[in-house]
Amino acid sequence: MKKVILNTLIALMAFSISSNTFAQNPGDNYIPKDPKKDNLLSAENTVLLVIDFQQEMLGVVQNIDQDILINNTQAIIKTAKLFNIPIIESTIGVGLGANKPTVDSIKAPMADVVNIDRISLNAWQNQAVIDAVKATGRKKLIITGLWTSGCPTYTALDAMLDGYQVYILTDVMGDATTDAHNRAIDRMVQAGAIPFTWEGAGAEILRAYTNPKAMSDDTIKGGFVGIMMQHFYPFAGKY
Repeated sequence: MKKVILNTLIALMAFSISSNTFAQNPGDNYIPKDPKKDNLLSAENTVLLVIDFQQEMLGVVQNIDQDILINNTQAIIKTAKLFNIPIIESTIGVGLGANKPTVDSIKAPMADVVNIDRISLNAWQNQAVIDAVKATGRKKLIITGLWTSGCPTYTALDAMLDGYQVYILTDVMGDATTDAHNRAIDRMVQAGAIPFTWEGAGAEILRAYTNPKAMSDDTIKGGFVGIMMQHFYPFAGKY
C-alpha cells in the first residue's frame, strides 16, 4: 500500500512539473501569495530552532521511539536546508562539562550551523539565541527539542510573548514519559502555539507540486519527495 501511495505521489508531481500550465499559463487557477506576508509557513517567513538534541536527554526519551525521533529531526533539518530556512541550533551545559554536544546523527545534516550553548533551560533567556532569531527578520518560529516539558516549552511560551507565531512539531520533541510530553504540548497549545508534524510543515512550505524543489535540488538530492521517501514512508504508521 505504501508503494502504491508513493508511486502515485511521484507520478502526480512528475506530471505537474512536466506540464506548462503553472503560473505562466493564464488559464492556471493557482493563486500565488506574498511569501513574506503569507499566513501559512513559507520558505521566506520561517525559522527553525533545534534545541538540546544531546545524548543525556535523548537517551531517556520514552514517548516516541528514539530512532524515529532522530529520523524526524533529520527530516525537518533537511527540509529547512532544502528551502534555505535559517536553522538555529542550541545545546545546554556543554561548556560547563555537564553534557555532550548535539548527537552526531542530528548534527550531520546541519554541520555548517554554529551551535549556541546555554546555561539556561529556557533558550529565550539566552541573548545569543534571541539575537539569532531576531536577525532572520522572520516571525514564524518552528520549535523542536528535548525534553518537551522543559526547554522547548519555556522557549515557546516566552517567544510567543515577544510576538512570534510558534509552531511546535510534536513528532520532533521527546520526553521521559508520555504524560510529560502530552501535558507540555497541552500547555503550549493553550498559550497559543500551533501543534504540527515535520511532514505537515514541509508540505505547507512546499505548497505546490510544481515547486522546483519538489523533486530535485542541488542542496537535497530528490528534493522534498526525496526527503519523504527517505524519512516519511518507511516510518508511516509506526507512531
